[in-house]
Amino acid sequence: MATRRRTRRRILPVAAAVLLLLIGGWAAMAWFGTGPVNVLLMGLDEGKTRTDVVVLAHLNPRKGLLNLLSLPRDTLVEIDCERVGDWCVTPDKLAHAHAYGGEQGPEVTTAAVERLLGVNIDYFVRVDFEGFQRVVDLLGGVDMVIDQDMHYEDPYADPPLYIHFEASEEPQHLDGQRALEFVRYRGATGDIGRTERTKQFLVALARKAKETQSLTRLPAVIRTGLEYVDTDIDVRTALTLAVAALRVDLDQTQMVTLPGYDDPGHHRGWVWVPNEEAVADVVDRLIVNPQPPAAEPGE
Repeated sequence: MATRRRTRRRILPVAAAVLLLLIGGWAAMAWFGTGPVNVLLMGLDEGKTRTDVVVLAHLNPRKGLLNLLSLPRDTLVEIDCERVGDWCVTPDKLAHAHAYGGEQGPEVTTAAVERLLGVNIDYFVRVDFEGFQRVVDLLGGVDMVIDQDMHYEDPYADPPLYIHFEASEEPQHLDGQRALEFVRYRGATGDIGRTERTKQFLVALARKAKETQSLTRLPAVIRTGLEYVDTDIDVRTALTLAVAALRVDLDQTQMVTLPGYDDPGHHRGWVWVPNEEAVADVVDRLIVNPQPPAAEPGE
């Protein structure tokens, strides 16, 4: 009996070493074999019909870059109405593309963004409020510095909104519920301000994932996380992308809101009108020919 226990103690470290070598080899192939990837991140509103948040994430493993381009929900876009029916209106707000699409919401939204930006999108990830909270909690929450007081209450929202944050120089811990409150807060700058907070949160979440998730834990974390989102990324691809993302230098991440201007008098209501020339420049800089951000003077 004692001999069997000693044998098992010898075998387990050997098995663990082999497993780590296999994962390490697979990780290296994932890192060096993955080309640039564009993933459209979509957060649904409380009714689960329109997109509340849309972010295009560009992952370039070989350059070690992750860039984020946020598209305000009221961005004026061309929608493929022939695909969804006569009740569709185009141009219209980006948030409405998902509603027009119904079951094809992610595909219709993706097509609208591709047409606007002139780039191909490889995958989409769609999440509702509940899924968002679960993913954040799965990673253990996020610590963020909140630099302004944030107070807002709407008991008639679904779910009701009770947002209360006090500004502090020290990081505050946000679990799934608090994180949702943080990204839903509009404030005086409305959707543009919320878009900026969403980008900050996504980088903080990516940093937390990178710091806490080891290669040995990744398969379990990815499989669990995929249960809470709707996506066309399969488990194998998700693992490959996750390993590649672990190598990204998040200090080099660039976060930009789609350039444009607001038009409160548009016949579709308040809309964000893209500045075509500025959009082309941003797309080239973040997605088509991505480069690390220029160093600040004196660095």
